[in-house]
Amino acid sequence: MMKYYIVDDVIGIVKTLENIVESKNLGEVIGYQTDPVRAVGEIIAMKPDIVLVDLLMSELDGIGLVDKVKSQCPGIYFVMISRVQDKDMIEQAYSAGVEFFISKPINIIEVVKVLENVSEKRNLRQIMNNIKGMFDGDAEPKPTEAQDPMHEINVFLGLLGMLGEKGTGDIIDVCAYVNAHGGIFTKESLAQVAEEKGDTSKNLEQRIRRAIKKGLSNVASLGIDDYGNEVFQVYANYVFDFKSIKDEMDRLKGITDLGGRVNINKFIDGLMLYKNSKDR
Repeated sequence: MMKYYIVDDVIGIVKTLENIVESKNLGEVIGYQTDPVRAVGEIIAMKPDIVLVDLLMSELDGIGLVDKVKSQCPGIYFVMISRVQDKDMIEQAYSAGVEFFISKPINIIEVVKVLENVSEKRNLRQIMNNIKGMFDGDAEPKPTEAQDPMHEINVFLGLLGMLGEKGTGDIIDVCAYVNAHGGIFTKESLAQVAEEKGDTSKNLEQRIRRAIKKGLSNVASLGIDDYGNEVFQVYANYVFDFKSIKDEMDRLKGITDLGGRVNINKFIDGLMLYKNSKDR
C-alpha cells in the first residue's frame, strides 16, 4: 500500500486530500503537517512513498521543503499543490524534483489521476531497479517469451511526434531486442541490433540520437505553449529529465544555442518502463 504524507498550511486542504487518498483506496496517509519546517524532519523520519506539498507556505515554501528532503531521501516522490501558474516557479519545482502538479482549488478527478500516475511510476521504477539488480555486468539476461509489445511504444513515440523520423524505426527495433533479451538495455543492445541490420553501431546511434532530439524538441515546444499539456506533464517524464527539456526550451526561445542533451539509455529505459506499465 502506498504511503502518503501531506503538507499544507491550511488544515482544510490537508483533510480534503487525506479523505480523497483513503476513500479512493489510493493508499494510506501516515502523517501530515501544517508547519512545513516541522514537516521536513517528520518526512525524513517516516519515509513516505509520496509527499503532497503546497507550493506557497510561510517560513518554508514547497520548493525549499523538497530540496531539504531530497538531500536526505532522494527516493521520495513529490506532488506539488498550487494555484500558481508562473512558469519560472513551476520550472524551479520540477528542477527540485517534483513529479507532478495538482491545481487549486482541489478537484477529486485530477487528484486521483495524478496520484495513480505517480504511484504507477514509482512502482515501475522500483521494478526496473530490482530487475537490473539481478544481473551483474557480465551476466547474460534470459530471453523472455516472444511477444509483440511494440504497439504501446509506437503510440508513445507518436505522442512525441517522432514517427516520421528514420531513427524511430531503429528505436523500435532496439526496444524489441531489449524486450526479447531480459528487458535490460545496454550498449550491447545497440551493437546486436546494428549487426542484425547489417549496419554499424555508430550509424545506428546517430539515427537514434537525431530521432530522440526531434522528440525532445517537440516536447519542449509543447512546454513553452502549455505547461499543463499531458504529453509534457506525463509522457515526457518517462524518457527525458527536466534539465534537458529546460535546456531545449531555452534553445527554442533563443536564450542559448546548445539545447537539451540526448540520453539514449534514459530514453530506452523510459520506453520499456512505459511498455511494462501498459502490460500490467
